[in-house]
Amino acid sequence: MVDDTTNYEKLALFYDQLMQGIDYEAWVSYVEELVAKFQGKVHSVADLACGTGNSTIPWAKRGYHTIGVDLSAEMLDIACRKAVRQGYGVKFQQCDLCCFRLDQMVDLAVCFQDGLNYILDINKLAAAFQSVFANLYEEGFFIFDLNYVPRLFPQSNEDSVEEPGEYSLAWSTRYDKQAQLWEIKITGKFKEDRGEWVDLEETHQEKVYDLEDVLSLLINSGFTLLGTYQAFTFSPPHTGTPRIVYIAQKTAPGK
Repeated sequence: MVDDTTNYEKLALFYDQLMQGIDYEAWVSYVEELVAKFQGKVHSVADLACGTGNSTIPWAKRGYHTIGVDLSAEMLDIACRKAVRQGYGVKFQQCDLCCFRLDQMVDLAVCFQDGLNYILDINKLAAAFQSVFANLYEEGFFIFDLNYVPRLFPQSNEDSVEEPGEYSLAWSTRYDKQAQLWEIKITGKFKEDRGEWVDLEETHQEKVYDLEDVLSLLINSGFTLLGTYQAFTFSPPHTGTPRIVYIAQKTAPGK
C-alpha cells in the first residue's frame, strides 16, 4: 500500500480474508519466468506495497533474501507476525514508495495488485520509479503491474459481500474520466479477534496511467524497458487490456 496511511487502517485486520483466492505462489513463478526470459539472476527481492506479506513470504520460501516494503504500519504488523509464525526471516520496512531507501540494494523489485495505482500524481510516480532505480543493483529488474481499474471494476452504485458471523461489506465506485481517477467507498463491519464488532468506513482512490506515460517515466528514470504483457501471460497488451505487467532493467550507460 502507498500514499495514504489512513487507508487500510481497519481493512488490514481482515484483508487476508478478502484476498484469500489469490495464488501468490503463481505470482512468484510468473516473475521467475520473466526474469529467466531475459537471462537474469536474482538473489534478493524487494516486495513493494507488500501489504500483509502474502506476496512477500513466498519469495523467502524459495530462498531469496526478501524485504517487504509498505506505508501501512497496520499491514506491516500483520506481515511481521505472519513471517515469524511461519519461520521465515523476512525484513519489513515502513516506507513511502516515492522516497524510500533500503538498508541494502536488491536484484529485483516487484510491485503488484494496484500498488502503484495508489500513487495519484504522475510526478510522484516518477519519484517512485527513481527510488526503485536507486535501490537496485546494476542489471537489476523492476517488474510491476498497473491496472486500468474501470475495466476491472465497472462503475456501480453499490455492491456488497458478506461472510456470516465474520464481516459484511458494501462498496460503491465511480470513475472521473477527466482526472483518470477511480474511487471506491467501502462501508461495513467486521468482528475482531476479541469478538467485538467494529464499524468500517474507508475511501480508496486509484489513478489510471496511460502506457505511453509509464514508458516515458521509466526511460527518464534510467531504466531500459524489456517488455509489456497482459498480466500473467507472455502476450502483448492491447487497447482492452485491464492489467499490464511491465518489466524494466537498470542498465549501465552505453549498454
